[in-house]
Amino acid sequence: MSGVNEPSVGGDPSATPEPGIQSATPSVPEGASKGGYIGSIADEIGTGEHAKDSFIWMTLKFCFYLGALFSACIMLAYFHFAFDKNDPDKIDVVAALKDVWSIFTPILTLALGYAFGKRDRGE
Repeated sequence: MSGVNEPSVGGDPSATPEPGIQSATPSVPEGASKGGYIGSIADEIGTGEHAKDSFIWMTLKFCFYLGALFSACIMLAYFHFAFDKNDPDKIDVVAALKDVWSIFTPILTLALGYAFGKRDRGE
């Protein structure tokens, strides 16, 4: 059986592979194993514990911003009907504000509980 290459499992580690044959050793880009490689999402929010905390704080920030924005819009609509149209009973401003904040309050409570709650329950 001359000319037929038999596959080997172990092989000689000092032997160099033939040109065109790639090594079976897995390779990782330089810096990735040391934490130097950061993807686009990790670049924004961080990695590990920092990513969890960043995501929670972004959730809190945007919930407060959206709640405040919707509340301001409701107040502007109320002032429009109260002062321009002389019909302040057109909008029940208290009920509208309660409805807006009833959406954001559970999200804020959940995020705050996660951020400040106990982290190590398994120990």
